[in-house]
Amino acid sequence: LKAIKNLMALHSSRFGYEDALGKMYMRFTVLLLDIFIYMSAVLAIANILSGEKISTTVQEQSSSLPNNIVSTSDQRYLWLLLTALTQPALLLIDHGHFQYNTTSLGLALWSFYFMTQSSFIGPVIGSVLFSLALNFKQMELYHAPAVFAYLLGRCFCNKNNTEQQISSIAKFCALGVSVILTFAVLWLPFAIYPRESLATTKFHLDGIMQVLKRLFPLQRGLFEGKVANIWFALSVRPLSIRSRVAADVLPLAALLLTLVMILPACLMLYRFGQQSFKYTSKKNLECLLYGSASTSLAFFLASFQVHEKGILIPLAPLSLLVLDSPGFVIWFSTVATWSLWPLLVIDRLCEAYVCCLIIFLCINAMASVQLSGEVNFLKSNLVSFVAMLSLVVMMCLHLAEWRVLPPAHLPDLFPVLWSLLGCGLFCMSYVVTTWTMMTKTNTAKLNSHPKQASYGRGWRKFFFLSYFGIVATSGEAFSSSAHQTMHHGVFFCSSLNARKESDYLIPTSDHLERARVLLSWEEQSKKDSKPVLNLSAINSDRLPLADGFDNDAAATTSTENHNTTRCSWEDGGVWRETEQALVAVGILVDTNSDDKPKKLTREVIIDKVPQ
Repeated sequence: LKAIKNLMALHSSRFGYEDALGKMYMRFTVLLLDIFIYMSAVLAIANILSGEKISTTVQEQSSSLPNNIVSTSDQRYLWLLLTALTQPALLLIDHGHFQYNTTSLGLALWSFYFMTQSSFIGPVIGSVLFSLALNFKQMELYHAPAVFAYLLGRCFCNKNNTEQQISSIAKFCALGVSVILTFAVLWLPFAIYPRESLATTKFHLDGIMQVLKRLFPLQRGLFEGKVANIWFALSVRPLSIRSRVAADVLPLAALLLTLVMILPACLMLYRFGQQSFKYTSKKNLECLLYGSASTSLAFFLASFQVHEKGILIPLAPLSLLVLDSPGFVIWFSTVATWSLWPLLVIDRLCEAYVCCLIIFLCINAMASVQLSGEVNFLKSNLVSFVAMLSLVVMMCLHLAEWRVLPPAHLPDLFPVLWSLLGCGLFCMSYVVTTWTMMTKTNTAKLNSHPKQASYGRGWRKFFFLSYFGIVATSGEAFSSSAHQTMHHGVFFCSSLNARKESDYLIPTSDHLERARVLLSWEEQSKKDSKPVLNLSAINSDRLPLADGFDNDAAATTSTENHNTTRCSWEDGGVWRETEQALVAVGILVDTNSDDKPKKLTREVIIDKVPQ
């Protein structure tokens, strides 16, 4: 309690508080809030996005699967959890740089979970939770336009009946009342707190205005630092927008550009919200996550007073979409962590940066191997090349900073290059999320034009290739079979892109005939599956050969009549080896005292074979 009191002291705490007890208090509170708010929200959303909850009892697994083997749905669920909970950027900022970002992000994710429920009581609860997240950290404004557009669409659904039109107004009022009451409860202490200029504790706005000035420091100017956004990129020579445009005009320009960039996602979310009753909670949740990622990227790139840590706002919803867009999510997570490098160097977190990235990539490498047949990793061509090239440039910048000394007149050369490259990559990410949002919301057109849906997701395979590039540069080794599989996947996808839609969507008779031809491994498997011994011969003391085996052997012999080497079946070599093996394990025994031939009987097998 003493540590809490000193941490919250009104004036003395402004000069810093370095007591060990206070540090312990802060570390434990971050960890506890991370577990109870952020991790619980990820668990709840993962249950929906993975399609099926993870098995909870051993009986459920053993009913259809061997022991210690989990189903594909469990693997998808576990992969989603690990990807979201091992995000290097979140771990390094909250537990290294030390902040409470996961608290506000967890409240926002919980609000998304409730907002996408079929019953409208869910959006009401979600609006309260999002209000708490917004008041906990003002950067949740990045998600606010997407949330507002989606909830507004849910209030005014496209149902042409009078009862629905009346209930739409009631829904809108219910959301408005819940938000206003939440804000009133949280802001009331600032309005009634006694001031030195006032003799009483009556309601006043001076305290609220003081809070707003600190939340939105317009007097500090547009630029926060070397952040990977549009305004910093424009301030670098030869553009130098900072010296060409008046300081009072820049905030208005930032507001206008931000509104233009968030408009597409907001319009699509509003339209989707109107039709939300037609879709499942999973579909609604995916669209809301993509929309919130798009608007938050727009704020990060174009808004006022952006900090490097603002990239965590789009990262949180995108990390939960790894099952839908695995390559892009892995690539974006790596780029977001890489963009924080200048800040992490100041905090002496270089070793933690490398370790967190390696752990994250190893987890996704293992998941890609397990789910390679279940999750579609590969899908297009040009964007993948750009992503792979970006990863090479990122690694080259790391090597250059390590080995090359910047010139004396350019001391900030590498931080500037970091921000310029990061701005370009985040702009590409904004385009990808907005385009994906368009394909998600335009469901009716996608169903009538299948090729359009395939083209809408065409970028995903290339981001997975970029992921392999990061793993390779980090020292991860892959087998030759993995490289061969990836090569065939790229060749197959590129061949599909080169053809017309009718070439591969409509099967021909030639395709069907080729599909009926057994491959070499299928023929061998069919041959190996044929029984040799007839174990169903009850009345026979000896086990005869299975029906048809002699015919198959004769057919094989007739086709190989030019072979002069005698088959092991003919000279009895295989039977002698089998007999010795059966004697070794105790199945075939000689119960007679004399030297009579040993017999492999049905009774002996039933009595001796291990169960």
